[in-house]
Amino acid sequence: MTNENIFLGSGASITFIPESDIYFPTSTGAGTVTTITAHSDFSSVFDLVIDLYAGCIIERYNSSNAYQSKSRITSNTATTITFSPSQTIASGDYFLIREYGAPVPAPTSTAKRLLSDQWLGLLESATFPNTEVEMKQMNLSLGGSRNYTYQYKGIETATGGSLGLVANHAAFLYYFFGKCTSITASLDAEAVTNAFTTGTSGAILVDSGGATGDDTTFTTTIDEGPIFFRTVGTTICPPISPSHEATLTNIEKLDAPTGTTSISKAITYTFAEQDSDLLPSFALEQVFSKLPSSNTYRTNNADADEDTNFVKIARGNRVNSLTLTANENEEIKMTLDLNTRAVHNLQKTEQYDARRGVTDETSFFNYNSTDEFREPIFFSSGYFKVFGQQFLKINSLTLTMSNNLQDRRFIGVGNKSIKEGIPAQRTYELRFTGHVTDDKLYNELLNQVENDNTGQYLELQFEKPNGENFNLKFTDYYVSANNFPMADDKGPIVVEATIMPRTLQSCTVKTHWVLQG
Repeated sequence: MTNENIFLGSGASITFIPESDIYFPTSTGAGTVTTITAHSDFSSVFDLVIDLYAGCIIERYNSSNAYQSKSRITSNTATTITFSPSQTIASGDYFLIREYGAPVPAPTSTAKRLLSDQWLGLLESATFPNTEVEMKQMNLSLGGSRNYTYQYKGIETATGGSLGLVANHAAFLYYFFGKCTSITASLDAEAVTNAFTTGTSGAILVDSGGATGDDTTFTTTIDEGPIFFRTVGTTICPPISPSHEATLTNIEKLDAPTGTTSISKAITYTFAEQDSDLLPSFALEQVFSKLPSSNTYRTNNADADEDTNFVKIARGNRVNSLTLTANENEEIKMTLDLNTRAVHNLQKTEQYDARRGVTDETSFFNYNSTDEFREPIFFSSGYFKVFGQQFLKINSLTLTMSNNLQDRRFIGVGNKSIKEGIPAQRTYELRFTGHVTDDKLYNELLNQVENDNTGQYLELQFEKPNGENFNLKFTDYYVSANNFPMADDKGPIVVEATIMPRTLQSCTVKTHWVLQG
């Protein structure tokens, strides 16, 4: 606080870090252990941020890639992981850090790095998760003063994270629904023979499901991810686990989308509802930088307090609710309210490059130089269907979807700041306003028969002029409310209606955006 320079908003940024399963081969010999050391294949490329992975689940696999057992990580150093309970490992065993709360590391420079050079898109507003610390004050059986005789700090809770996006793609729907059941895209051949490196710098890799060769359109099933892998230089991030792809022969390179007036080689995702507790998550990195001329986003570990780059990492962000808003004369907007597992503060002894050391935002991953890929989706380029017919005179609509995540804490984590967001009741609600042409909506309010999957889906589709689009279909729905107010100005009659669907029928997203998991 004694430094004469202050942090300004010009040096503040929030970036995206994918969370994914992390392959962790070990050099620790056979035996019963609670700490394992990374194999040189891993440690020669990556250094883990200290204690960043505390609370994550780590699984053990044998040399035949069969699952053996799991434990919970209690701490980690740059090259070791400590967990509980102990595991009895055999020769050839390896480990997998599961994705929830596990930001993907990036190759180490002279400082530690995460894969945090990822663009969030057209971010209109953001609230980085806040850390709330419970204060405990109590009186002991001691006299002499009317003041409290003892106080201490209780649990720490990360709360309040949100992202307000102007939608230039809809791939973030994946983080609400929870499953990517298929991908259709175009391939270029890539000979991947190593879990950690490949010959092509800056490649995007994917399990092709057996499709090979150049200019091949493929469809593959991914489900919970990893979805795409990314290379930094020639290093694969995250490294490819044998439990996901034992032979590496199915790993090929994405032939990236191109085009201006019309998208070519688009990525088409199909998302579905996740009914287990395996909702995908991601991390956010916040940095306040004084923008020094050299090592612009590198922390300074020479002073007692960080005076150059103040970095926080919010990990294990699951989407608690997602609100899709389409108002006349506006862009489509998405608001994501987040449930955050923990906010991590770097240790003073470690040097870290925020934004993976990338100073130029136009070099961020998923930032595209093609204007048409960056431009938003507009309200006017879409349609709304319900009761088997397309409604032509809709002024605005708001779709609110909630996972109703519940905070839970578990014995054995060894850290009072770590919680988990467990999904509970999933709900959908669609509200819209439009001009009245008949009394169909009023009749449906009185209808006692649920609209089911006989083809009369509640359907939303929005698209961009270049062909990128997303489509949502719901079934099993009722009209739960509507209102037909008198028009004071003698203008058109406007109806305000609410529809409550129970089930997602399908969700497809055609886009340029690359999801890692």
